[in-house]
Amino acid sequence: MTKHKLEPFAVVDLGSNSIRLVVYDGLTRAPVTRFNERRLCGLGREVARYGKLGRAGRKCALDSLKRFTAIAKGVGCSRIDIIATAAVRLARDGASFVKQAEKTIGQKITVLSGQEEAHFGALGVTCGFFQPAGIMGDLGGGSVEFAAVPSGRRFVEKATTLRSLPLGTLIVGEAIKAGGLTGASDLVARAFAEYPDLDGLAAGKTFYVVGGSWRALARARMTMTNHPLRIVHGFELRPDEAIDLGREISLSTDVASIPGLPRKRAGTAVAAGLMLSEVVGRLKPARVVFSATGVREGRVFALLKRKERHRDPLLAAAEDLGRVANRSAHVGKSMIEWSNTIFATRETAAWKRLREAACHVSDASWREHPDTRAQEAFLRLVQYPFLGIDHVQRISLAHIVYARYGGDRRDPAITHALEFLDDDQIRSTELVGRVLELGYRLSGGAPEILEQCRLALSDSVLILKAPHDAVIEDDEAITSRLAALASAFDLEDVAIEIA
Repeated sequence: MTKHKLEPFAVVDLGSNSIRLVVYDGLTRAPVTRFNERRLCGLGREVARYGKLGRAGRKCALDSLKRFTAIAKGVGCSRIDIIATAAVRLARDGASFVKQAEKTIGQKITVLSGQEEAHFGALGVTCGFFQPAGIMGDLGGGSVEFAAVPSGRRFVEKATTLRSLPLGTLIVGEAIKAGGLTGASDLVARAFAEYPDLDGLAAGKTFYVVGGSWRALARARMTMTNHPLRIVHGFELRPDEAIDLGREISLSTDVASIPGLPRKRAGTAVAAGLMLSEVVGRLKPARVVFSATGVREGRVFALLKRKERHRDPLLAAAEDLGRVANRSAHVGKSMIEWSNTIFATRETAAWKRLREAACHVSDASWREHPDTRAQEAFLRLVQYPFLGIDHVQRISLAHIVYARYGGDRRDPAITHALEFLDDDQIRSTELVGRVLELGYRLSGGAPEILEQCRLALSDSVLILKAPHDAVIEDDEAITSRLAALASAFDLEDVAIEIA
C-alpha cells in the first residue's frame, strides 16, 4: 500500500506528431491519470524532407508547452518532466528550439537519444504488465524503437537490443506519398537491413506494441470484431491477425470511414498499418499484445524506489482503489483472510491474485442503487485502468464482484463479455463472489466482525464458525446464502458452530 501522501506528477512528451501532457496522481506502482491532453502539432512533419522543424509545428509546440506547464503547475504537480524524442533529436534546429522553449516556459527539456527512448519504452511495458517478457516496439512519428524486456523480477536496466530506426509514421507516410506502399516497404527493408539481429528477434516471444498510432489500429480491430471491451491495454492478437490488420488498414482507400479508428489518427493510419504488418512479419513473435503504457510511464517507473517497483501492479491498483472507495479502508484484507480458508489450497497463483484484487475492491460500489449495484460494479471494474491484467482476467475480476453483489449471469449487460470466459472460469468467479457475499452479510463490511468468523470444509459439509453473540442460526439472510454456497461447492450439508 502507498502510505505517503501522493503529489501529482506530470510528464510532457514532445513527440514528432503530437505533444501530450499526462498528470498522474503520484509516483506509485500503479499511477492513475488525473489529466490527459494531446495536441497534434506535427513538429517533425518537415524533418524528413528538409531536416528542420516546421515553422507551424514550432509555434504549435511552444503554445502547447506554455499551456501544459501552466496546467501542471496549477494542479500542484511536485515535478514536471518534459521529454523530446525523434523530431527534436534529428532536426538540425532541434537544439535551438529546445533553448527557445526552455527560456519561454522556465523548465528544462530532456532530449532522449534513440536508445534512451527504447529504454524508457521497455520500462513502460514493465510498468504496465505483470512480469512481462518479450520484445517492445514503440512507433512514434519520427522513429520506431525496439528493446528486449527481460523476464521475471529483473528490470530493464539490464535490457538488451536497444534499437532506434528512423521509421516513424511521418517518415513512412512521406515515403508512401513519394513511392506508394512499395516504395515505403523498400524504405523499411533498407532500415532493417542495418540491424540483422532484429529479424526473428521475437520468435517464440510476446511482442508488446506501444505507440498511439498502433493503438488506434487496435481500437479499429476491436470495433470490427465487436470485442466486448474498449480497453486497448492487454488486447491481444495472433501474429497473422496483426499482419492482416496492418495490411487491411494500409490498403484502405477511405481510412477515415474505418469503424472505430480515431478520426485524429486517420492521417497516420496507413503508415501505421504498413509498419505493423512489416514489423510483425520481420520479428516473428508468438503473440502480439498492445500496451497503453510506454515512454511516459517508463519515466514514472524509473523514479520509483526498488521496493515499489517490485509490487504487483494489479494488487497495487486494487488496494489503492479499495482504500478510497470501500466503506472501510481495511475490509479488503479482511476479505482476503475470510476467503483464504476456502480457496488457499484450491487455486493457482494466477487465480489467487485475481481473488485478492477482487477482495480489495469488493465494496467499491456500495453507494450505487441496490437494483443496479451489481451491474454498475461490473461495468466500472471491467473498464477501470488496471495494469498487469489481460482482458480475460479483467472480465473475471469484474464478474467476481458482480457475483458478490448477487448479480445474475443472464443479465444482458454482461453476457457478451462472459463469452470470453469458459464454464470453469465462470463457475470459479461465482464461487469467489458468493463467498464474499456471505462475508458481507455476516459482517456488514465491518472487518472486526468478519475477523471473528471462519468458513471451513469438512468432508461433505460446509461449516461456518462464528462467535456466540453473532445470533445467526435463525437469520434467513445468512442461512439461505450458506446453503446456496454449499450447493455451489457440491456439498451435501451445512453446519454452524458457535464458539
